[in-house]
Amino acid sequence: MINSIYIYSFFVLIAACSLVYLFYYFRSDKSEISNKMVLKNLLESLDMELPEELKTLDSSSTDPQNFS
Repeated sequence: MINSIYIYSFFVLIAACSLVYLFYYFRSDKSEISNKMVLKNLLESLDMELPEELKTLDSSSTDPQNFS
């Protein structure tokens, strides 16, 4: 029979991994505006043409509340 300390350790490990996964999956800083800013900066650095929607974003402002 498996020692009970291993079972408890296994469940604690599963719980900790689940908490880390949920933290990264549901974090609040993944907004559509920040994703658009990253895409705009990437396209500008690669000297590619920007879509009209990305041209209207102001790259100097990092406060997402300004875009709401």
